[in-house]
Amino acid sequence: MASMDSEQSFHTSLDELMMAIEDRLDEVDIDIDVDGGDGQLILTFLSGSQIVVSRQPAQREVWVAAKSGGFHLHREKAAWLCATTGETLDVLLNRVVSEQAGLEVQAFMGIGAELAQ
Repeated sequence: MASMDSEQSFHTSLDELMMAIEDRLDEVDIDIDVDGGDGQLILTFLSGSQIVVSRQPAQREVWVAAKSGGFHLHREKAAWLCATTGETLDVLLNRVVSEQAGLEVQAFMGIGAELAQ
């Protein structure tokens, strides 16, 4: 069982990760509505499609739901890695946001790595 300190540290890192994702979205020159709350970020595109980034503390994971599928990411060393694709969180977010926006997005490079320590 995880110690209270490591649990608090994990929750703090998830808070920081969600804020960092939201900050990076502010830098994207695409009209994306971002709604945060209840441990998740909902990104809504002009087309009406959505991406949901949610924390899953019981599993110690971050989940990303997009048109192209559902992705479960776990911390491994200094990165969040997708169990299905092997992508890091930054690569995955760049890909799914690009797919749904219809434009290439590279705003998320490096995100999550610095917070996965």
